[in-house]
Amino acid sequence: MLILLLGGLGLWKLNKDFLLLWSSNTISVTADQPLTTDKVKIEFGVSVNSINRPTDTDLFEHREKYNVLFDGRQRDNMVNEYGENDFLITYDNKYYLSFRQFKFNRRHQHDYNFHFSQQDNKVFMTVDIQGEDAMKFERPLLDISLADKYRCNVLVDSAGVVYNMIELVHPK
Repeated sequence: MLILLLGGLGLWKLNKDFLLLWSSNTISVTADQPLTTDKVKIEFGVSVNSINRPTDTDLFEHREKYNVLFDGRQRDNMVNEYGENDFLITYDNKYYLSFRQFKFNRRHQHDYNFHFSQQDNKVFMTVDIQGEDAMKFERPLLDISLADKYRCNVLVDSAGVVYNMIELVHPK
């Protein structure tokens, strides 16, 4: 029995880190009161967004290009693909944030953790992606009705030229 358990754990670890026999990506969505996870929608696509878009309204014009991973509950599994993995996160169909995770190898599998909280009457999202191509950040969500004023999560007039996978910043 112990040998089977150790063999199973070993195979799981090899698959998670090297083999890609099955998807072992996980998605976890949590929220602090008064927010709830049933108002969260996580959409995902491979190379579906351009950072050269005129405004963030482009994110919402062709939603069919995304797979819905989470919409109040887990809907679909995260596919493993290398390159530009684009996410569009919305809360209560009122707020949004987009970002890109660049994966260097399609075999890299990750644990995707999304946490929502309220600070100063704003909805904040903390993203903690654990794995080879890890990311961690916290940002306030933006008002969807103002998406025409933003590009890559930054006011159009303030947008820089360097994309840090979350926003366009000015070079230092």
